[in-house]
Amino acid sequence: MAVQIDRLASLTHLPNVRLGVIPVGTRTPGLPLNTFTIYDDRMATAELTTGSIVFRDARDIRAYLDEFDGYEEQALFDEAAREKLREWSSSCRDDL
Repeated sequence: MAVQIDRLASLTHLPNVRLGVIPVGTRTPGLPLNTFTIYDDRMATAELTTGSIVFRDARDIRAYLDEFDGYEEQALFDEAAREKLREWSSSCRDDL
């Protein structure tokens, strides 16, 4: 797992990637009960236990954008994210 975390940290240096991490124990606006992807202001998808749903209604997409904004506000980015990832990677290596 440490190698995977190191890879994530390396991706933060790419100009076209913005990676945020939410530290364990951080209060978030809700619990992410499923994976969702926002493609643009016209489409979003959610992956549920029973399958995937495609959303095209602006109100549904806005709800997912608002949820994402709440997580983004709690996330660490750039050097703060890399530092947290280094900490987690080191912890995984210590457990070996």
